[in-house]
Amino acid sequence: MLSIALASAAYAAKDNDVADHWAVLVAGSSGFGNYRHQADVCHAYQIFKRAGVPESQIITLAVDDIAHSSENPFPGKIFNQPTAAGVPGVDVYAGCVIDYSGTQVTPETFTKVLTGDATGLNGGKVLKSTSSSRVFVNFVDHGGVDIIGFPETTMHAKELVGALQTMNTKQMYKELVFYLEACESGSMFLNLPANIRIYATTAANAAESSWGTYCMPDDMVDGKHVGSCLGDLYSVNWMQDTDKALPSETLGKQYERVKQLTTKSHVLQFGDETITSEPVTAFEGDGPAAVEAAPQCYAMCSSLPTMFKCLSFSPCAQCSECQTVEEDSASAAASLPSADAALSSAFHRFITTGSDKAATELMRGVQARQLAKTRFDAISRKVANRAAVELDAYDNIEHDCHFAAYKAYKETCGEWDVEALVHSTTLAKLCKHTRGDSREITAAMKSVCA
Repeated sequence: MLSIALASAAYAAKDNDVADHWAVLVAGSSGFGNYRHQADVCHAYQIFKRAGVPESQIITLAVDDIAHSSENPFPGKIFNQPTAAGVPGVDVYAGCVIDYSGTQVTPETFTKVLTGDATGLNGGKVLKSTSSSRVFVNFVDHGGVDIIGFPETTMHAKELVGALQTMNTKQMYKELVFYLEACESGSMFLNLPANIRIYATTAANAAESSWGTYCMPDDMVDGKHVGSCLGDLYSVNWMQDTDKALPSETLGKQYERVKQLTTKSHVLQFGDETITSEPVTAFEGDGPAAVEAAPQCYAMCSSLPTMFKCLSFSPCAQCSECQTVEEDSASAAASLPSADAALSSAFHRFITTGSDKAATELMRGVQARQLAKTRFDAISRKVANRAAVELDAYDNIEHDCHFAAYKAYKETCGEWDVEALVHSTTLAKLCKHTRGDSREITAAMKSVCA
């Protein structure tokens, strides 16, 4: 108890003026096969809302095509965690306010929200944070080397870091924390300055996939298969940790805990690591629910012989509202590489239900994957005389060359879809091969995609 008191006193002394909290939550995908991304983001929304962050200061971007999809066996509901038969589970979609949906979910909207630029957003919410604010950003989607995805397009690391630097220049935060769920997400913050009071963690390093969890056959809620992965391993791990965290838990402790639990990929941290000494509540909300209700419920339930977890977000004070679960169940559940999750979902739904929509998703996904593979193999052969180019160090990416080649691909071959994102690694390898000169790569793209 003394260590908790000392930690609280140190935090209070450091921050006599209580900073206001802001959160930006983004699910960058669409389609029922990517169910998990919107489930993650709506779970995050519930965390911030429960912890006392005003809903006017939570800004959410999601296509919003999952809850009411014809493929959803629970119309109007979304779940981020499985439950046993007879246990209804938590509908994270209930009360999840989505500010930008459908075609509004773009890099341009995201950038405007982050930088407080309401131009062209028809009165939509943007950050109105100040130099005394603490801002939390959570982005969940597909990704690649130096790239994160949106429903119809993508965003490059140079653009993302540029937006964060603009926020710093405009003094839009006291400190900012960014949790990023995407494949190769460790590449996105390699050029993040360490002196602009931003701390970031990622689901994976720059050379590996992130992973979906609670996938088939562990996608069951109340005895019924959802037909898609319910969450992402890194995201579920940090949110489940927050759900049961004591007020004294620091960002550093959460990072170590999530790193330990996320066994399929390598969780990394970037930027100003001095921020890790601060409590999670400094960024994820320090209202009454954060410091009283959730820990009390967890303490009550965990006093029983087995590990329990709360099933209601607020209030959470009755053990009748808790469910027996295995410790670290997300890590033990069926999981899939993020790039394979949507195809696996489509296959599962087609086999089990005969869904025409799932059949179309499956065929289009396979065709897109084969097209991307053929295309990038051809580009590699033209640049390096072979289909595969070796790259040892992913922490030394030629970012300028990669950005130029990334833009050239969009202009010549079309938008980066999910299947092409896997091959963003090829651009990093080719930029190493050409010593940072993008011209030969660009010429190869024009030849192949013409």
